[in-house]
Amino acid sequence: MFRNEREFTDFVATTLTEAGYSLQREVPVGARYRLDLLAAKDGVRRGIEVKFTSRGILDDLTKSRALLRLPEVDEMYVCGPKVFVSEDALALAKSLGVGLLAVSDSGALTWPVKSKVLDPARLSLGGNYTGVVLAGGDAVYNATVFNNGQKTAVNVEVSMLQAGAFSAPKKSKSRARRAAIEGSDKWDVTLACKVKNTTRPGKHPLMVTVKADNAPREDSTIQYEVRGKNG
Repeated sequence: MFRNEREFTDFVATTLTEAGYSLQREVPVGARYRLDLLAAKDGVRRGIEVKFTSRGILDDLTKSRALLRLPEVDEMYVCGPKVFVSEDALALAKSLGVGLLAVSDSGALTWPVKSKVLDPARLSLGGNYTGVVLAGGDAVYNATVFNNGQKTAVNVEVSMLQAGAFSAPKKSKSRARRAAIEGSDKWDVTLACKVKNTTRPGKHPLMVTVKADNAPREDSTIQYEVRGKNG
């Protein structure tokens, strides 16, 4: 019925379009991936990798587990001829949470395995620090950013707010960025800003913030006790 993978992909794309899906082809996702198809319908974005061999289906099921974590897709599928959708492929898909899309010899499109839907990225902030600092010195915070969701958090930024007793020169380490934090993973980073020379002794609050393109902002306020240069 199909001479090669390109013809097969064209057929799948046409069939999905006729079924009411909004379709894009060769869609860049993440830092280094490209989806064969991105099919959207009823607000759900389904990434689809198309393969024409039994081994290709198995390999792309494994690959698609990582793709499912990316924020650009809500569900992830591997599509292949039904004759190549083996018991091993069905078992692997269910194990990985990746869906399967099969095309029969008559051209019928079925979804034998539904994709898992992952929890969105959800960031939290923790860390440790020395609570006593000197006026004119540095306030250092050893931050740990946790992604408590299942989706990958992208373009993550953690920063100290320049306000009150604290300031940050241009080349300070009061802000740090990371391209991504995978689900259930963490990022350890050290932040530092200056304590103003004119700061009066006493306790002063410093707000630390973490945010990402696909996760709500989280704020944490920590207290530093500032002492004069002579203690």
